[in-house]
Amino acid sequence: MAVELDTASFSELEYLTKNNGVRLTVNGKNVAEYSLVYIRLVGKRLEEAALLINYCKKVGLKVIDTIFEKGISPKVPLPKSIETELLVASKIPVPTTYFGSLKNIKDKAPKIFDFPFVIKGTTGKQGHAVWSPRNLEELNNLVGEVSEKEKEGNKFIAQEFIRASQRVRVLVVGGKAVAAITRPTRWRRRFIEKVEGDYPPGIRGPLNPIPKADVQLAIDAAKSLYIDIAGVDIIHEDKTGKAYVLEVNAAPRWESISQDCGINVEAEIVTFLNSLI
Repeated sequence: MAVELDTASFSELEYLTKNNGVRLTVNGKNVAEYSLVYIRLVGKRLEEAALLINYCKKVGLKVIDTIFEKGISPKVPLPKSIETELLVASKIPVPTTYFGSLKNIKDKAPKIFDFPFVIKGTTGKQGHAVWSPRNLEELNNLVGEVSEKEKEGNKFIAQEFIRASQRVRVLVVGGKAVAAITRPTRWRRRFIEKVEGDYPPGIRGPLNPIPKADVQLAIDAAKSLYIDIAGVDIIHEDKTGKAYVLEVNAAPRWESISQDCGINVEAEIVTFLNSLI
């Protein structure tokens, strides 16, 4: 692609104070010599990410995703509590959400949503730390199991249960929806009807073309969070067709999209980054 590109991990960042200043380097090269920095994933490297972002601001270097430049958070993906608040503020449709302690979730969520509803860890990844109690017994057991996680600093949200049998993942790169896939949802068998005594299989494959409404919703959701490269998860309620954004994944995994849609996601990303220089 004739694009000069260096990749590095946060462990390769270093600096030495000299002449009352700091020269941040990666593998010995001054970060200021680059034209652009794309932070793929922060994870637990908050200190290094903050150091890199602040240095880039000081030397006038653009950082992707844009959320880093806005100073909203050095941690991306955002905690779901913050992400949801920002989406709602931008009028992006999301399932009704309650944020509070586990005790408050146990006491108040059943009255807000009735059963079943969904509980998520605010920093869960790739579908982990997600539960859906169907009754008070399951809720009490769940709270007992995860209460230690709350003591360790984990936070939780509760959301209404949307009866959607399929979910859509739209890959957004630089304000453009480049591809989308669909997958069956986790708890679809709770509400879909059997056909000839068995549950019909879910659909797994590409969405081509991507429905225009999903394209716009995904782009708007990513834009509202200042995420330039995002996997936006959308569901449609089976009976009404109403759309909801479940989450906006920064640093999304794209293996399934590449395989199902037959596109080179890395090339799409590099093309976008190169257009900013």
